[in-house]
Amino acid sequence: MQINYRQYPHPVLSYFADDVIDSDFQASLRSSKTQNTYIFEAYCVTSCDGVNQLIAEKKAYFAFHFECSTTRFRKVFASFETDFTFQLPADSIDGKVQICSFILAAENIYNYSLPEFHPDYEGHSFIIKKGDVLAIDAERTFFAEKEIDPLKRIPSIFSVQPNRSENALPFDMDSSGHKIIIKLSEENFDHYKTISLNQNLQPLLSSLIIMPALVSILEMIKTAEDQDFDPEECRWYQVIKSRLKELGVDVENRNTFSDSTIVLAQKLIGDPLNISLLALVNFEDED
Repeated sequence: MQINYRQYPHPVLSYFADDVIDSDFQASLRSSKTQNTYIFEAYCVTSCDGVNQLIAEKKAYFAFHFECSTTRFRKVFASFETDFTFQLPADSIDGKVQICSFILAAENIYNYSLPEFHPDYEGHSFIIKKGDVLAIDAERTFFAEKEIDPLKRIPSIFSVQPNRSENALPFDMDSSGHKIIIKLSEENFDHYKTISLNQNLQPLLSSLIIMPALVSILEMIKTAEDQDFDPEECRWYQVIKSRLKELGVDVENRNTFSDSTIVLAQKLIGDPLNISLLALVNFEDED
């Protein structure tokens, strides 16, 4: 849900305008998770006496709007209390979740006017409909991660597929979705399928295909500030970000990239080069 000031035809207490002066509205959330449920503890406060009076009279209430683009989940959690708790099933959200916090009108208000309005509104009142926004805090995001996630393992965030276009490159990559798609020309893909049937040669495929793709991705992450690169909503990015954190690398701080991306890639997928060389030696011995 994108917040746009122009949506509001009446004064709104917000962080981006001075419709309501010398006042603010702040909303905070603390989250915890059981096996099947997310639990949120909310705390809301406003220094605007006029709005507080409306809440006390139950003409307005606090609300959090959740929206998950992955699952299409949308829901509003609301209360007249400054402290309240709410829950939602863990399987209802997945990946990036946008959260907007508001104070909303609980009923129609036909002469809406507050002492805290900007002087430009002096002598004016407004018609407020039930559900209209009276105050808004900054938008935030929450990343919902499943307890058991098959994409936790680095190799599983890659998918190898044939590229059937007329001028297909031998090797190409698409990182715009939840998985990193490695595209091979049809001939190379046929060879890939044949080799993948031999379990002993699986590490070799990682070295030949996964490693260069992962190095390329790590270079993109490392130089993100220098390019138009914002993969926050992609699951593969969250998995790599989490694994890098375990290695002491903060993707938002270049100084923590003390190792080269080649070294990092090997650490992330368990030194496939050594295992591949051993597999080839054993393969030769068998022959």
